[in-house]
Amino acid sequence: MLQAGLSEVDVTPPPGIAMSGHWNIRYAKSVRDPLFAHALVLDDGEAPICLITVDVLSVQRGTVLRCREAIEKATRIPAERIAISATHTHYGPLVARIWTRDVQPDPDYLAAFEAGIVRAATSAWEARQPAQIAIGWAFEGRLSFNRRFMMRSGEVVMHPPVGSTDILYQEGRTDPEVGVISVRDLADNPLGWWVNFACHATVSDQGDAISADYPGALSAEMKRRHGEDVVTLFGNGCCGNLCQIDVFDPDRPRKGDPLLQALAEGIADAVERAEEQAEFTGDLALDARSVETQLPLRHIDPEVEQAARALLEDGEYDDNDASSHREYTYARMVVELVEEKRERPLTPAEIQALRIGDVALVMLPGEVFVEHGLTIKLQSPAKRTFVVELANGIVGYIPTREAFGGGGYEQRLGNNSKLSPVAGEMMTETALALLDSMFR
Repeated sequence: MLQAGLSEVDVTPPPGIAMSGHWNIRYAKSVRDPLFAHALVLDDGEAPICLITVDVLSVQRGTVLRCREAIEKATRIPAERIAISATHTHYGPLVARIWTRDVQPDPDYLAAFEAGIVRAATSAWEARQPAQIAIGWAFEGRLSFNRRFMMRSGEVVMHPPVGSTDILYQEGRTDPEVGVISVRDLADNPLGWWVNFACHATVSDQGDAISADYPGALSAEMKRRHGEDVVTLFGNGCCGNLCQIDVFDPDRPRKGDPLLQALAEGIADAVERAEEQAEFTGDLALDARSVETQLPLRHIDPEVEQAARALLEDGEYDDNDASSHREYTYARMVVELVEEKRERPLTPAEIQALRIGDVALVMLPGEVFVEHGLTIKLQSPAKRTFVVELANGIVGYIPTREAFGGGGYEQRLGNNSKLSPVAGEMMTETALALLDSMFR
C-alpha cells in the first residue's frame, strides 16, 4: 500500500530583504501574502520520492545539493529521488544569482530558507499515511499566452502594447494542459495536490511587496474549497516565453489582484475537472533517475565583448535611469561571461525524470521555452508526461534555436541567457533518453 505525506513550511523573509524578478534590486517593504516551501513524499516501501516546490524566482544549485544531503540524512529518501523546483514568483527574496556576480543572496536568510525546505520535506516524511493517488489532466487555454511577437519592423518584442497595430504575428505556442497528482486518505478525504501549469508568475502589481503570486493564490483557493489542512504544490511548466498577458484583449487586465484570483480559480477548476476523470489507487510503482549533462556556453563575438568593455570604461552611467542601468548591467554580464567561458566552456545541468505509475515527471533547470516542453510531451513513452522548469538549479533561459534569430529579451546575451542555441535540444534529448530507460 502506497503511503503519502504532505507538508508546508512558511519561508517568508523579513522586511528589507533584497527581492528578485526585476532589473533593479528592490527591497521588500511589506508582505502581500506569505511564501511557502511545499513537499509531497510518496513511499511504496521500496523507492520513495520527494517533490518540493518553493515560492521563489529560482533555486541555485548549491541550495539543491545542501538540501538534498540534509533530507537524505533525516529520511531514507536518496538524494537523486528528491526534486526541488521554484514556482517562479517575481515577488520573492533573492536566493540565487540572477545578474552580475556582485548581486548575491543574504547569507542569513539563505540559511533559513534552506532550513525551511529541509523541514518541509522531513515533515512530509513524518506525516506519511496510507493513501490513494490519482493522476489526471485537464485543459485551461484562457490564462496563459505566448509573450513574444514578430513586429512589422522585423523585430521580435516581448510584451508589445495591448492592441498594438504594429504586431505581425505571435511567435510561438502555449501549453494549456493542467497536470494533477491528487492525494487522498483511505476515507476519501483530500490531503493535497501537485499541480503543473505553464505561465510566468508575474501577475502581482505590488512591486515591493512579498507575494507568492498566482501559485500562492491557487494554494489559498484550494484551502478555501477543501479546508485549511490541504497542501498544494505548484510545479511551473515550460513558460520561458509564456505569461498572463493577452495583448489582443484590451479589456483584460495585465496584472493585479482580480487577475491573480482569476488564475487561481481557473486552475483550481481545472484541477477538479482532472480529478473527476482520474482513478484513485493505492498501488503505483515509483522510480526516479537523473543525469548531469554538460551544456555549451554561447559563442561571444569579439565585437560584442569590445563594445561591452568600451561601455564600462568610457560610457556614462546613471543609476537612476532604467535604460542606463540595464545596458550597464548587460555589459558587465558580457565581460563576466567571457571570463567564465575561458575558465569553463561547459555548464553542468541536471535533467531528472520521475515515474509515478504510468505517468512521468521531467525536471529541467532553466527558464525553458514552451516548445521544448511540448516536444518532450509529444515524444515521451509514458502515458502522460508533465514537465517542470526551474528545477534542481538554474542555468538561465532556454530558447528554441529559431528564437535566437529573431531577437527579443529572452535570447539577449547575459547571465540569464548564456547557453548555446543547441542547449534546449540537448536537454530535450537527454530527458527523452531518461524516459526511454524508465518506460521502454
